[in-house]
Amino acid sequence: MLLLALWLAGCQPSPLTLENYQRLSPGMTREAVETLLGAPSECAGAMMVDQCRWGDEARYIQGQFVNGKALAFQYQGLR
Repeated sequence: MLLLALWLAGCQPSPLTLENYQRLSPGMTREAVETLLGAPSECAGAMMVDQCRWGDEARYIQGQFVNGKALAFQYQGLR
């Protein structure tokens, strides 16, 4: 049973798709973005501006947030 659960968990589709990227828009809350993409892989920020990345160096969606609202998004390696 445990092996089946682990196998199913590994088969979940990645939220890092071009379709999900196209659902993102400036003004979205960070919470709304995390609902769509999950928790970010990394975030860094200063002075109320955060930059978060979902994915890795080769394939990612990255967003900039000011006071918890999206300012802009970019991506690399999505299909």
